[in-house]
Amino acid sequence: MLEFLSRIITCSVRTSMIDKVCIFETTSLLSSSLRCISSNTTNHHAFTVSYLINSCGLSPKSALAASKDVHFDDPHKPDVVLSFFKNHGFSKAQIFNIIKGYPGVLLTNPDKTLLPKLEFLQSKGVSSPDIAKIISSHPWTLQRRYCFVPIFYFFKHLVQSDDTTIKVFKRYPGLFGLDLAIVTSMLNILRDNGVPESNIPMLARCYPLTMMLTLEKFQKLVEELRAMGFDTSTSRFILAMNVLCLMSRVKWERKLDAYRDWGLSHEEILAAFRKYPYFMTASEYKIMEVMCLFVNKLGWEPSFIAKHPSLMLYSVEKTLIPRASVLEFLVSRGLIEKSFRSYEFFQSPENKFLQNVISSYAESTELLQLYREKQNLSRCKGV
Repeated sequence: MLEFLSRIITCSVRTSMIDKVCIFETTSLLSSSLRCISSNTTNHHAFTVSYLINSCGLSPKSALAASKDVHFDDPHKPDVVLSFFKNHGFSKAQIFNIIKGYPGVLLTNPDKTLLPKLEFLQSKGVSSPDIAKIISSHPWTLQRRYCFVPIFYFFKHLVQSDDTTIKVFKRYPGLFGLDLAIVTSMLNILRDNGVPESNIPMLARCYPLTMMLTLEKFQKLVEELRAMGFDTSTSRFILAMNVLCLMSRVKWERKLDAYRDWGLSHEEILAAFRKYPYFMTASEYKIMEVMCLFVNKLGWEPSFIAKHPSLMLYSVEKTLIPRASVLEFLVSRGLIEKSFRSYEFFQSPENKFLQNVISSYAESTELLQLYREKQNLSRCKGV
């Protein structure tokens, strides 16, 4: 408005002196009114910001951002809320996280909106320290529209256990903010695509973050895995959902490229993923390490890894390198053919490896010493 009136003044050079005076007086009056309104707003705003800084521990920047969502003229309501959290065992750091994540909580009635949630968790055997952790890690679940009771019993119906349900929510408190209508639609999508009822609890118990996707993304995820050739009736389908859910498209493509760089075809990579979904969770660096060991050092074909994808998750330093060193020793002594290829050699449990491999040769003392040296080297590196 002021800018508009200023243009009028500028464009009024040819008007009479009386007109100029009138315009000037009008502009001054409007400016005075706007300054007054601005001053009142600033005072109101300043109190909120000051309280958030001095009483809640927020930084000036965070307090200013929070003040856009919450306004108050006196400390009564927020003081009651802060006292509520302190009296229920929340630490200063946890209260800080709550206020920063959901500043609107300062204007709630704690006895009506907060206490019922805490009492419900307590009734299910959740300790006070765990309740504080759950609430402070996802403070937005304190909003009135989020009710813990129905979502808790929904999960309990799936996993058939109070204890398991509590463990799930302690690991993923954000689940308390789920929309039951959307989650129900997700489960129906799984059923419609041939996922057996017996596999659905696995999703709720082990991979519930998949349920925090939007319905559209969830549907797309199922379609994408089916296009990759996954059998929806197997538990590997549920596991693959979790792997893809937690991985960005950029990372997925980079890992595909990392495997391709070692000579694996796209179909070989997908076949390995279908067989062992964790195959695609290895970092690009881990892919390079494992492939370099088997292909460059041992001289094995890249396809061996694709056929035995679980090798990608073994520790390079603790397991693969020590056992590869034993294998190289045996080959060098002519005790094993150079063409030897064995998945069991690397995946067998430690006691069986010592018994079936190390102790099977006359050079067992030398072999064991070599094996232990390689293992100790990994420990010295802090691996």
